[in-house]
Amino acid sequence: MNAIPRIFGRLTVCLMMLPAVAWAQSDAAPVRLSAVEAGQQRDRIEAVGEARAARSVTLYPESTGIVTRLNVAAGERVEAGETLVELESAQARNALERASAELRDARNRLERYESGKGAGTFSPTTLENVRREVEIARLTREQAQLDLADRSRQAPFAGHLGLTDLEVGQRVDPDTPITTLDDRQTLRVRFRLAGHYHGQLAVGDRITLTAWARPESPVSATIQAIDSRIDRDTGTFQLEARLDNRDDRFRPGMRFRITRELAGPRHASIPATALQWGDNGAYVWRVEAGTAERVNVTLVARQADQVLVDGPLEIGDDVVSEGAQRMRPGIEVRIIDPATLDDYPRIDAVRDAPAQ
Repeated sequence: MNAIPRIFGRLTVCLMMLPAVAWAQSDAAPVRLSAVEAGQQRDRIEAVGEARAARSVTLYPESTGIVTRLNVAAGERVEAGETLVELESAQARNALERASAELRDARNRLERYESGKGAGTFSPTTLENVRREVEIARLTREQAQLDLADRSRQAPFAGHLGLTDLEVGQRVDPDTPITTLDDRQTLRVRFRLAGHYHGQLAVGDRITLTAWARPESPVSATIQAIDSRIDRDTGTFQLEARLDNRDDRFRPGMRFRITRELAGPRHASIPATALQWGDNGAYVWRVEAGTAERVNVTLVARQADQVLVDGPLEIGDDVVSEGAQRMRPGIEVRIIDPATLDDYPRIDAVRDAPAQ
């Protein structure tokens, strides 16, 4: 019969060793306290942006003519100065040769006239006319060179070509598009934000971009330009970010979801489980000098398992984060150290000798 009280006593001790940091005297169950910490409100902004190539042009012929050579393949990368289209150029070449011959004749004539200048063979007026003819011939040849150069179209910068509708033998004019050329090693992503965010972002800030076509691969970009005014019709302003695309993962015209967290004002941070709700709004139980006190607070924001609140709380105050339903105003609370609950006395052990 004496064994029963001893077993019951051992069971009671085990129950008393439950992990807890505070014990309400009017209740046999423990509650948990958490210290109030400093937290900062963070606003998450989201926007939709569209990518543009760092440089992008639609190429047109410089003159009218028949296509004799076409070097355009969609998606192919070309270097600056590479010839893409050539037009029939026989007449332009003939005009250049004729202008070159006329310039040679004019220069030879000027040389003869200047050699007889000292002997008074030619009047100053005649010599001046010959010099003018040389200058006109030079300009005529330069124009012929330009006309011949306009019979072909080169890539103005390195980039990737788009589709083309041209064919060899087709007649084109300066209004006929050849193809597009995009330098997409760097993409410019433009997006808009509400006007009240103006001044909270600066050039050089990083943002996160997620392509709608590749939601599993978010990337980082840098803001490189911010509009100086708010659109009075929409109440928004425009920003432009630079996205490094040297791995050629993205394309001009892609749409991105843009996200960025902005640091806001600082508030008291407590576990979400510490926040209670009553007829007068939100409140917490603060334990001070071993006594429970109900403190009204205002919920500011939720951050994962923490909440930011405004109210008469100080950093380091103890608030009840578990077991708040057991609290009453003025109830006495005894603070205990959870580490002491597992402070078992040392037990000596003797190892058996191995069998022979």
